[in-house]
Amino acid sequence: MRRLIVFSTVALLLLPATALAQSETSPEAVSKAGQIFQKVIEALGGDAFLNVTGMYRTGRIYDFDHGQLASAGSRFKNYIQFPGKEWMEYGKKGNIVFLNNGDQGWELDRQGINEQTPATIESWNDGNKRDTEYLFRFRVLQEKLPLYYIGKEYIDNRMMHIIEIIDTDNEALRLYVDSRSYLPMQLHYARHSALRRGRVAVSEYYGKYITVDGVQTPLHISRTRDGLRVMEVFLKEISLNHAFDAGFFTLANLEARWKKVK
Repeated sequence: MRRLIVFSTVALLLLPATALAQSETSPEAVSKAGQIFQKVIEALGGDAFLNVTGMYRTGRIYDFDHGQLASAGSRFKNYIQFPGKEWMEYGKKGNIVFLNNGDQGWELDRQGINEQTPATIESWNDGNKRDTEYLFRFRVLQEKLPLYYIGKEYIDNRMMHIIEIIDTDNEALRLYVDSRSYLPMQLHYARHSALRRGRVAVSEYYGKYITVDGVQTPLHISRTRDGLRVMEVFLKEISLNHAFDAGFFTLANLEARWKKVK
């Protein structure tokens, strides 16, 4: 799942910042986008949302191949410490683990522990910076990423505000916000694909929000790539501001896990 993660049939165009219409970059559009994003933060829990330092999540993830269900679902446990540490384990015994800590990463499987390749670590960091949990808390506000109001559109039986977020690499992320609740419903962006030697359109969908310690969080997360389903996640348990030992996100801790499961 690496980045957790209602399917729209509307074709969505991901535009670079330079392609935005002049009306979308007007002072009024910029101001409105900022106001809506502030309402998004308030809807997610305000300070309670912004001050989350980490989380623990359990659930089941389903993989898809060419849009068709390709697995019976895998149980997982996901530990995150912001801004850049993640432990993702699969199975009842937790004998499959992906551990990322900034620019370091390791994998544990039935054969033992291996360092992640530079490409895998880069992919994890790339996904992390687009994850809404990280994007909203750290990038938009701290990096002061430009926001532009695109307009409103009726999608999946609800009216949504559309905001364009332009990151420091001049890439566009298009956020769809419920016009009543101001909760994020969809996020669309493009990612590089080494297999396809180009960029592919990625869409993420969020649903079944619940309140955990004053913070709104989705229980259902799904992702499509070029319009085909690739992942669907159903969360079962969520704990915010989880307290981690100092050595939790370390190779030594992963080695200790290997001794238990090998």
